[in-house]
Amino acid sequence: MRLKFDTLLEVQDYYGSSDFQVEAMYDELSGGEYIMFRFGYWNELYYEDKFYAIFERLGYKVEKQEIEDDDTGWNYWYNIKNKNI
Repeated sequence: MRLKFDTLLEVQDYYGSSDFQVEAMYDELSGGEYIMFRFGYWNELYYEDKFYAIFERLGYKVEKQEIEDDDTGWNYWYNIKNKNI
């Protein structure tokens, strides 16, 4: 999977900050490679549909992930995957 720098700038414009992390991931059990986005300290996004639209028009799908941590509360991250996975 590849993202252009312009896509990252579009995400920054959407989020209103450069306080996000991007990580290339590979998990053979869940269908291969994907890109994980984490915003701030595991923040949940507002207006997620706008974030999803950035990647859907590029042919990707977005999967929201969440887990409750005893120490930090709810943690959220977003996986960007090929639509065929």
